[in-house]
Amino acid sequence: FSQCWLKENLNVGEMIERTIEQSNNGTIEKYCYDNEPDSCTKYGGLYQWNEMMQYNTQQGAQGICPPGWHLPTDEEWKVLQGAVDSQYGIGDNTWNNVGYYGYDAGTNLKSTSGWHANGNGTDLFGFSGLPSGSRYCGSVFGVGYNGFWWTSTVNNFSSAWLRYFQYNFTKVNRYSTSKEVGYSVRCLKDY
Repeated sequence: FSQCWLKENLNVGEMIERTIEQSNNGTIEKYCYDNEPDSCTKYGGLYQWNEMMQYNTQQGAQGICPPGWHLPTDEEWKVLQGAVDSQYGIGDNTWNNVGYYGYDAGTNLKSTSGWHANGNGTDLFGFSGLPSGSRYCGSVFGVGYNGFWWTSTVNNFSSAWLRYFQYNFTKVNRYSTSKEVGYSVRCLKDY
């Protein structure tokens, strides 16, 4: 296992109102919970898929990541999950499923505080996954309950793969959704 992930959600760009769609205007734009910059300081920004990718569709692109880093692919997320799960290792077929899977990868990647109803994780690997919520149809919700992270891998023209941790589950959820939703971003070091 030779991956090196950023230990916090990306927080780059200029905050815009959550009711405005991010656009290809030469400025990196982000959403912050309650339109409060302090929320982005704590949880990172929320980005629509195209903005995160900087309007490039190449899986593994640098996108909004700093130089020397890239946006993780769906396959790179599977490797991370296999490395941190106590029951299903890297390359196990379970990681190809959709929905909740694995055994305790979610718990092992979640931060040790901040999750609703003491649904905190163990953060055994320093990933410190926070319940940053999501931005959908002009609203930001789920802070404290859910953490979502984009991958740079498309499912089809209008959707891309993501990972989802929930306060009351030990597993990780893998599914695809509309590129218009705003989620957190983690970067992976280039090798």
